[in-house]
Amino acid sequence: MIGIIAGKGNLPKILINKFNKKKIKYFLIYLEEKKKLKKTKTNINITDISKIIKLLKKNNCREVILVGKVVRPSIKDFKFDFETIKLLPKILFNLKKGDSFLLDLVIKVFKKHKINVVSCLKYLPEIKAENFISSSKPSKDDMADIKKGKLLLNHINSKFDVGQSIVVNKGFVVGIEAAEGTDLMLKKIVKIQEKINKGMLSGVLVKMPKKIQDIRVDIPTIGLSTIKNCLDAGIKGIALKKNENIFLDQERCYELIKKNNFFIKVVN
Repeated sequence: MIGIIAGKGNLPKILINKFNKKKIKYFLIYLEEKKKLKKTKTNINITDISKIIKLLKKNNCREVILVGKVVRPSIKDFKFDFETIKLLPKILFNLKKGDSFLLDLVIKVFKKHKINVVSCLKYLPEIKAENFISSSKPSKDDMADIKKGKLLLNHINSKFDVGQSIVVNKGFVVGIEAAEGTDLMLKKIVKIQEKINKGMLSGVLVKMPKKIQDIRVDIPTIGLSTIKNCLDAGIKGIALKKNENIFLDQERCYELIKKNNFFIKVVN
């Protein structure tokens, strides 16, 4: 039996559909309220760590997949029992350091209980970004922007748990993702982009995992909304990292990408 801990978004649905199609047995824990649940499903909060572990063990889950968006909890959200109280100093420490450190703590807790955390890409290799073939290619200037964006993201996130995305246009850093997320960051930079672009598409969104990020539980993801927001911001293309980015809705995105000569570049 495989455990699935499902947050928000379409990714959990895609994984569940794949498991149903392949007749893979799973026990599903929703991190948001669902009204109609079968015996193999339950609602629970991510902060109730002990209960999650008990449920996974009860259902003989030796492997677990954390998938979908999870809202970062505050300390007041945690359900404290004897097991969780022992973790309190580490929870407080990692909450201050950032999401990646908190998720790393969750992985260690699962490992302690002999539950192996695996990436959803183990079962969904078709959603890897490198599966998309882009007809439009980045120019030399675009590649220079990609290189700069990648270096800056690596430098910032080697010291701080900030964001997964940066927009670079003609050498200028236009925006860096923080707590607001990629889509809101893209909406914030529209006016700056208009001043630089003057009616043309220009600039690259570089979206890659942080060096401190464990991609088993937190994989940078793009989809149709990302492409639309990039085009609204006058961005010419997106750079992603091989084997470490998810690209959802690839078929739906294809015509929009082709129509606007938009590029998707996967780099090492």
